[in-house]
Amino acid sequence: MKVCLRSALYPVTLQAGLYGLYTPTMVPRLGYCEYGCNLCGQVCPTGAIPNLPLEEKRKAVIGQAVLDKNHCLPYARKMNCMVCEEHCPIPNKAIRFESIDDTDVNGKKINIKRPYVVEELCNGCGICEFVCPVEEKAGIAVFKNSKRKV
Repeated sequence: MKVCLRSALYPVTLQAGLYGLYTPTMVPRLGYCEYGCNLCGQVCPTGAIPNLPLEEKRKAVIGQAVLDKNHCLPYARKMNCMVCEEHCPIPNKAIRFESIDDTDVNGKKINIKRPYVVEELCNGCGICEFVCPVEEKAGIAVFKNSKRKV
């Protein structure tokens, strides 16, 4: 867990039972999986984190980003925020924007760029949740998704 460059890995402790004690889990609000790094797979003694070549690791899906429209600034407060899209490391961007004409809280017409997640491109790295400027609960969260492959 200490090899993680972005401090994304933390021990599960008793959540996974006695046999899962100290199994690593990613906590995106505290750190994220660096797009150009595969160190964790190189040092994992059990193979729970596969030792993938960097090109293969970049395509491995470890989760799925989901917008929380109750917390995401463009949805909840009708103000532009592009932080998640700017930091998305996926070459074609797994987070994109759509321009929406809307009305602000004072009744003034505005144009807002609302983010959306391109699920087929998202690898679940967690950087979007990590950099979200909303305090406490982020406007975007990454959930485990072990079924989908890119």
